[in-house]
Amino acid sequence: MSQRRLMDLWQKRGETFGKRSTLLQRAEALQGIVHETLRFLEGLEGPILDVGCGDGIPTAMLVSHFPLIGVDFALSMLNRARAKLTSADLLRATIDHLPLQSNIVPAVTCYFVLSDYADREALLAEMQRVLLPGGKLVVADYSSEDDFNNILDELQKKVLGKDRYMFRLDPGSLSREVEQAGFEVGTFRELHYTLRIQLDTFISQLYLSSVGAQYREKQLTHSQWRRLLEDKLEGPDIVVTRRFALVLATKTG
Repeated sequence: MSQRRLMDLWQKRGETFGKRSTLLQRAEALQGIVHETLRFLEGLEGPILDVGCGDGIPTAMLVSHFPLIGVDFALSMLNRARAKLTSADLLRATIDHLPLQSNIVPAVTCYFVLSDYADREALLAEMQRVLLPGGKLVVADYSSEDDFNNILDELQKKVLGKDRYMFRLDPGSLSREVEQAGFEVGTFRELHYTLRIQLDTFISQLYLSSVGAQYREKQLTHSQWRRLLEDKLEGPDIVVTRRFALVLATKTG
């Protein structure tokens, strides 16, 4: 997917992203990642650079601990973030050309950004560039075995007949990419979170997605949705395991 198309997509997603995040209990799901981040960055004075800050989750969980700079290219996302992160400096820019000097920040966080890119080398190199020598990097993204995204992949193929073009990595693969970008990896692991969501709520959040209008056009009945998702249903609820890849690393040199 081209950079321009990706920017347009996230600009559109920003219009409903907050509602969708609430339905999916996103803040609760990310607490483990934030806890690991705070432990890793303990003692730093900041500022922390959050690359691809989006609408401010999980950035909002960091801003009470560190001075924070957030960067995102979607104005709709930044406007939502500004409403909740009044003490942060938020900048609009593409993440492959960060608007900062080299060797200037002590830590960079990057949550659920790399999965949008087939080629992550330039993005990681840019994060490495702005970090001070010995600076710390936290990268978290959807693992290749994340139940929820795998369901979305399958649904889009079955119902809409097209791919989502979303890339996911297991922790080991992500760790190797970070190492190749000039970092020493201290920790790489997979974090798990069980998500139980009512079927009606799942459908509602799907209709809020960037392809929600296309799903609505199909006019699937409740019974059809149940058949499509029957292997994940427990009574009225869909039960999935969210799996996130986490890498904690230090800039070498």
